[in-house]
Amino acid sequence: MFNMKKYRYLLPLGLCMAITSCKVPAILPISANTRMPSSFATSTDSTNDATIPWKNFFKDPNLVELIDTALKNNQELKITLQEIEIARNDIQVRKGALLPSIEVKGGTGFEKVARYTSQGAGDASTEITPGKIVPDILTDMG
Repeated sequence: MFNMKKYRYLLPLGLCMAITSCKVPAILPISANTRMPSSFATSTDSTNDATIPWKNFFKDPNLVELIDTALKNNQELKITLQEIEIARNDIQVRKGALLPSIEVKGGTGFEKVARYTSQGAGDASTEITPGKIVPDILTDMG
């Protein structure tokens, strides 16, 4: 009996504690630190190793030759350079679609109609000039 009374009060007490503990956290403003240090790692020098060409940076001629060979035979570098070239060509094609263009075209052809059709019968009985009939094969020099 005593256990039943204890559980009867525990459920409402737990429910009240759960309701009071639920609260949306407050949003605090964050201030950004925009100050820049006057020097990095106690150095105020503006020169760095990135400005030196790599062939001058390494003094060992064997190492320079090895790096040079690796750069010349690097498949990933070659693939990347080809992809850059493809992108450049694509840009030129897209620009070319917007620019005006001039085209020169030419062609030749001929037409031969059957004699026993309406057009063939008409051509056979028609003269271009007096005494000169329409030829069987008409050329088209376009």
